[in-house]
Amino acid sequence: MLTSRSTELDSSYPPTTDQHPAPSHTKCLQSDFVQSLSGGFLERLLIQIGSFFENIALSLHKSSDTLRLIRRTRRERKWLLTSNEAFFVHSLARSQSRLSGALAEVGVFEGGSARMICETKGSNRLYLFDTFAGLPDAGEYDTCAHRSQPHLYACSLASVQSYLQPFPNVFFHQGLFPHSAGNVPEDEIFSFAHLDVDLYESTLACLKYFYPRMTPGGVILSHDYSILEGVRRAFSEFLHDKPEELIELPTTQCMLVKI
Repeated sequence: MLTSRSTELDSSYPPTTDQHPAPSHTKCLQSDFVQSLSGGFLERLLIQIGSFFENIALSLHKSSDTLRLIRRTRRERKWLLTSNEAFFVHSLARSQSRLSGALAEVGVFEGGSARMICETKGSNRLYLFDTFAGLPDAGEYDTCAHRSQPHLYACSLASVQSYLQPFPNVFFHQGLFPHSAGNVPEDEIFSFAHLDVDLYESTLACLKYFYPRMTPGGVILSHDYSILEGVRRAFSEFLHDKPEELIELPTTQCMLVKI
């Protein structure tokens, strides 16, 4: 059961990442060497190898149709979600599509996770936000790899539009978020937002934008929470005075359910 925080916050809040370190089992994924692979062939290869074994486990008890979709999407597009992570995106998008409100994704890359959402959203509106020119400049709380490799994960808008063309009510917003959301209706509410933005400032901007616009029961799902310091810090700082408790998933993801 989801409950509100009852602990009185002291003057040391929000916590630093040293006060709330990542679980020890993620430390190897936070190493400079592993994170230096960001954006390259080796990163995708490691994800594909891990996903191969995840697919075997998932095939024992999950829908074969969903697993075929995940495998097909991985063949069609460069994709940085593992199979378990893709399954979470698909499953949450399906359940949240039953609530009132639109769906959104910030950090689209080649459209793989957006495809997971599109396949199950029905006629609901989906807003997709990306620079389509790669990540913006990293800041002091972000990894050395992101600071030394600017504009990672670029993919043209036209390519993603073509890939998702069969699906209705998909709206593309190019540019830096949240400025790129300027023409989203002011009264729009959201039942699901998927964040895959890698950086502290970008994650914090997403939380500030979506949190007040989430319908009760709406879900914000983020990638890379347990392995990127900037993402983790942004959630910690943003939630220190909020009633919701963050849910850390067994993948690198975390999720927030709006009360």
